[in-house]
Amino acid sequence: MQRKEYQQVIRRLKGKFCRDSHQWSYQATHFIAPDPIRRTEKFFAAAASGRWILRSDYLAASSQAGRFLAEESYEWHKNSLSEDGTINLEAPRKWRLLRERTGHGAFYGMHIIIYGECVTPPLDTLKRVVKAGDGTILATSPPYTRFLTSGVDYAIVSPGISRADMWVQEFLRHKIPCIVADYLVEYVCKPGYSLDKHVLYNTNDWAEKSFSNLLSKAEEIVEDSDSGDDIACEVCGSRDRGEVMLICSDESGSVGCGVGMHMDCCDPPLESIPEEDWFCPKCSGSSKRTSPRKKRMKKALH
Repeated sequence: MQRKEYQQVIRRLKGKFCRDSHQWSYQATHFIAPDPIRRTEKFFAAAASGRWILRSDYLAASSQAGRFLAEESYEWHKNSLSEDGTINLEAPRKWRLLRERTGHGAFYGMHIIIYGECVTPPLDTLKRVVKAGDGTILATSPPYTRFLTSGVDYAIVSPGISRADMWVQEFLRHKIPCIVADYLVEYVCKPGYSLDKHVLYNTNDWAEKSFSNLLSKAEEIVEDSDSGDDIACEVCGSRDRGEVMLICSDESGSVGCGVGMHMDCCDPPLESIPEEDWFCPKCSGSSKRTSPRKKRMKKALH
């Protein structure tokens, strides 16, 4: 009943809510998180991508005011851990300010390969969150040969894989730090806490070097990041005119590559905002889906 009530508020204030799903949507600009806050895929992705993570009273206050209010006083932020100890409540503001300052997410510039099975979090979740945070997963299964000399920051390895494994030996030979997936989760959800226990095969020194590089990249400024539009058009490269920018994705965020394209940059150009899911030419061909979907909204609440 509360969820339905909030959806009505969002509609009334001319916002948009993403599809009911446990998955992150690339279109989301705000994540409304009830108390107690939990370390879910949506929290992980919202933090990694630097979106607003707000208490539910934000919607109640906005409804009373008849407009979406300024968000900062409703942001989840404390100098403490969450009730279950899995979230540093400084994280939402830390990553949001990073995006405001630099124009990118928590994984900006990070290149990762994945070896073995991902259980917690699942591989699909990891893919969505790394992408939301502007990182790159180079490969999720062998062979990895062509990536080993191209600047891999981390190899995520299933904990049960032996150090004697052929590919683990290749990672070690190329001085690629090996970590479990929780390293990335804790990096985003519990910034400021040690990540050493998530490093495998005594590659801590290499992991520390990659971590330092990551922090250095975090301060890089993306051009035009102050334009207010995070996604650049795949055709013209501009981040302007967000009101006519289409995002390659379904509402669940599980299909599509997340690139942006202005309606007039499409081939052929579109004269009105599509009513269905929109996919770029590459994804439209591979997914066998041809019907375009709505533009990104300035207020898309998850």
